[in-house]
Amino acid sequence: MKIVAFSDVHGQISKKLNNWFVEHQADLLIFSGDIQKNHFDYGEEFLYWIDSLPYNHKVITFGNHDGNWNITTEIARRYDNIHILNHQFINVDGVNIFGSPYSIPFGDWWFMETEEELEDLYQQIPDDTNILITHSPAYGILDKTTDGRHCGSASLLKKIRQLKSLKYHIFGHIHESAGKKKFAHRTHYNASVLDEEYRQVYMPYIFEY
Repeated sequence: MKIVAFSDVHGQISKKLNNWFVEHQADLLIFSGDIQKNHFDYGEEFLYWIDSLPYNHKVITFGNHDGNWNITTEIARRYDNIHILNHQFINVDGVNIFGSPYSIPFGDWWFMETEEELEDLYQQIPDDTNILITHSPAYGILDKTTDGRHCGSASLLKKIRQLKSLKYHIFGHIHESAGKKKFAHRTHYNASVLDEEYRQVYMPYIFEY
């Protein structure tokens, strides 16, 4: 299965980004949160665009800037091949995928919980998960801000270490730490396409499962 992953568009759908997707066809498209540009963005343009891309399945979770997530979820029901995971599980062509929008407090936004609350939430991730999509990074893995703070979740890292079947962790949130980090049996992608100044400077990742 060929997979494309990206995150954190914040309403920026450029011609350059669209062309990249058209040129890199795959089986599965993954998006790990922060659809909205502002409070008046309900995700309709984003979903219309996602539906037009040449992928069989599109799996999405929300992020801390997606305050209109409930409206976006309703709009997504119009599209058969767009699956929104709000702390939920799906099996796509034999691959077990879990998506969660939560993260530790980082400003005053949505889907933010304390580490104690996150530990309870992340323990709900099924043990047989193959691909984990979260908005948050795990603590210490591609989660550092420009001022040197680690903004990932320690409880998420703890859970990931328990997931023996996990192959890929896709996330975003901390734009300036966009990149890839590989361990023995799993690969982490901070798939943000924006930098810390909200400039679209990175491209999505494409890989084989």
